[in-house]
Amino acid sequence: MTTSKNNSECFKVAVRCRPLNNDEIQNERSSVVSVNPQRGEIQIKQKHDQAEQHRIFAFDQVFEPDIQQEVVYKCIAYPIVESVLEGYNGTIFAYGQTGTGKTHTIQGRNEPINERGIIPRAFEHIFHSIKGSPNTQFLVHVSFLELYNEEIQDLLSTKNKKLELREKAETGVFVKDLTSFLVQNEQELNDKFQQGILNRKVGQTKMSSCSSRSHSILSVTIERCDVVNGENHIKVGKLNLVDLAGSERQSKTQATGSRFKEGVYINLSLTTLGNVISSLIDPKASHIPYRDSKLTRILQDSLGGNTKTVMIANIGPADYNQDETISTLRYAHRAKSIQNHAQINEDPKQAMIRKFQEEISSLKQQLSGLLETGGDFNMNAEVKKIEKIVFKYDDEEIIKLKQKLEQQKSDIENNYENEVKKIEEDKQLQEKEKQQLIYQLQEKEQKYNNKNSNNKNYLVNFRKCNIKQYEGEETMQRVLENERQLNKELQQANERDRQAALQIQQNEDFILEINMKFKNQVEEKQEKQKRINLLFDRLCQIQQQNKDIDEFYVSEIDQLQESYRDLQKELKLKRFILDYFIPQKELKRLSEKAMYSEEQQNWVYPIQNLTGKYMRRSDESQVSLKEIQSEDLEQDSKVYFVYTEQGPIREQFFYTTEIKKQEYAQRKNDPLKQNFEQSNTQFVKTKKRSKSQINQI
Repeated sequence: MTTSKNNSECFKVAVRCRPLNNDEIQNERSSVVSVNPQRGEIQIKQKHDQAEQHRIFAFDQVFEPDIQQEVVYKCIAYPIVESVLEGYNGTIFAYGQTGTGKTHTIQGRNEPINERGIIPRAFEHIFHSIKGSPNTQFLVHVSFLELYNEEIQDLLSTKNKKLELREKAETGVFVKDLTSFLVQNEQELNDKFQQGILNRKVGQTKMSSCSSRSHSILSVTIERCDVVNGENHIKVGKLNLVDLAGSERQSKTQATGSRFKEGVYINLSLTTLGNVISSLIDPKASHIPYRDSKLTRILQDSLGGNTKTVMIANIGPADYNQDETISTLRYAHRAKSIQNHAQINEDPKQAMIRKFQEEISSLKQQLSGLLETGGDFNMNAEVKKIEKIVFKYDDEEIIKLKQKLEQQKSDIENNYENEVKKIEEDKQLQEKEKQQLIYQLQEKEQKYNNKNSNNKNYLVNFRKCNIKQYEGEETMQRVLENERQLNKELQQANERDRQAALQIQQNEDFILEINMKFKNQVEEKQEKQKRINLLFDRLCQIQQQNKDIDEFYVSEIDQLQESYRDLQKELKLKRFILDYFIPQKELKRLSEKAMYSEEQQNWVYPIQNLTGKYMRRSDESQVSLKEIQSEDLEQDSKVYFVYTEQGPIREQFFYTTEIKKQEYAQRKNDPLKQNFEQSNTQFVKTKKRSKSQINQI
């Protein structure tokens, strides 16, 4: 379940501009991007058309090209990870053109340490916080998938199997059979991440030597159990770290073959993501096209749902990428208006930590029951049978035994007397030995007393050390908790400072305008003319933004109309085939049997695997030669099906059968053929009679 609080908040958007790379510097490319972190603005210089005004975009955070990875994490990722530790869902995903540094921002490099990206820093953050909460039970498990050519694959599984999406009312959209691993420390979590990275699809294009060819989603689920008033309170937070493949143009990447196909699927899923964003910010939209792509279905909760989401848009500064940069900024600017409704996930029924607690409690009850019964843990002990053998003797044997016993008695008496004499002789020696033993015992007792006193001193010192260690652990816990609290306060203070600086700058401009004094009318006229020019520039910028928005919507409408025309052409072709080549009786029967599958998002038949070319045989060894030839005919492109009143049959067999029927009818109606058959019949009868007469002779 979730809390009832309605924590509605806007989609956070940050923009990071990478520096010019070596190729761009060698080709003497210029930068057209200007970053203003204080005002949170990105300005694009119009190089091609000087008459056109510069374009300005405002975001929650903007980062200059020389920004450090740690600063990026502290500003945008730290609050999300903290929210996940408190029981919220959080998503961080990078978007941008291919080659702009999305993977560098999300993953980074292990060496040097300051180049680590958001993901490894989040791992460190999670387990650092867990160490600072010893009175809280935590359970961390991880899964890693990629979306390649609209197919979902598990990056942590050795089986290269395509996975399917499912949806439940309790859990929402999930991936069926996706593996999830429990991890106990930062190293195990990082090992699983590196394992998935090795399995991810990457390739080389003209714009990037190591271009991601798939969308990857790393999910870290954190379950925590707090004890409040003797009761367990479970919270579950899920962190999604998404590295989207870059949008690209074939004219720039020069991709061919499989790379071109990958680019088509990448652009298709990103276009669907853009359509979802446009629908979410449109108050008149009645439908959100989440189901148009598997990417948007997986991220459905992150887009306008129960998740705190941050998008970091990566852009390139080079002038030849100006169009792609503006497109990315428009994309990110639209996402700013999305409203999410994040809630704490409290006491979910499917929490794994609850299942473990119930299992541990059950095992404890079983153990206590065994201890109460005497601690006999061998429940299947075998019962041993002991047989007692009884012998019977007669009278002669009894007499012999009596004689033997008397002899043994006399021997024992003699031995006893000899032993008594020896004891009296050794008595004096025993006295001496006794004194020696007493002396040795006294020495051992003295050593034991000394050792016992040393042990007592050691125990006292050990208890003192334990107290110091416990106090040290408590101090460390307080330090970690204070560090987390200070980081939170620092984040809040930085945000307040940024907002205050922006407000102060606006107020200063306004106050400066009011308090401005002029020496003469000419100076006043010049200053006001500058002010008019500035306001006119801002007006032109706003008009340009409105023009860009209008152009974007016009292009969207054109794309929709083109898609509509293509669909209409395809629909007309299908109707043409159905009207002229499929009998109405068969068409009606097939239409009645067809069912729409929400899981597969397609029309299916209930017994599709038993129809037409989907026929499968349980035992291939029993397939006859005739069936093999029949399959070959079905796979032959020259063999077609003809629909008759008796049902569909192969065209080749149909015409062969029809020809045979026609030939038979012609032979049957031919008079010459009939006379020949009659004469042939008479000849056979005559021959039979002749043979019978010869046999009689």
